[in-house]
Amino acid sequence: MTREQAIALLEARDPIAAAQGIAPPHEVGWLRGPADGEGVAQVRYGAGTTPAQVADRLMEIARQPSAARAVLLVPGTDSGDRPGSWGNEDLLVAAVARRVLPDVPIRLSWDAVGEAACQVAVAFGADEWVIPPGADADPDHLAAALGARAVAR
Repeated sequence: MTREQAIALLEARDPIAAAQGIAPPHEVGWLRGPADGEGVAQVRYGAGTTPAQVADRLMEIARQPSAARAVLLVPGTDSGDRPGSWGNEDLLVAAVARRVLPDVPIRLSWDAVGEAACQVAVAFGADEWVIPPGADADPDHLAAALGARAVAR
């Protein structure tokens, strides 16, 4: 996928079109604790970013695929003008990230976007969840509802 194609998908704001043809994963990775760390590249989106900035960051990661163990999608910070991201935008960015980075795990944080959005995002290309420490969510049950197997990372 080219930078221009990624920007066009992001500007269209249609996560269903962006996710067309993305196969659901057979496994969903999960971890508790910090979402970032060595080898985890962050992609900021939402409030305070443009589609071109998101596409540029994804392309930068794609140029060095072995450097990224995973990609953490990070929504912008809430402001008086808008939330950090819209649910639609969370799914859209997950789908575009999957298209640009087909072999890199795409990670979402439940703290940032919520448990339900993380679960739905699997259909849009995300394949790792970061579950907050102390949360009583059962990743096995949630992944099974998607037809996948949960794998601790």
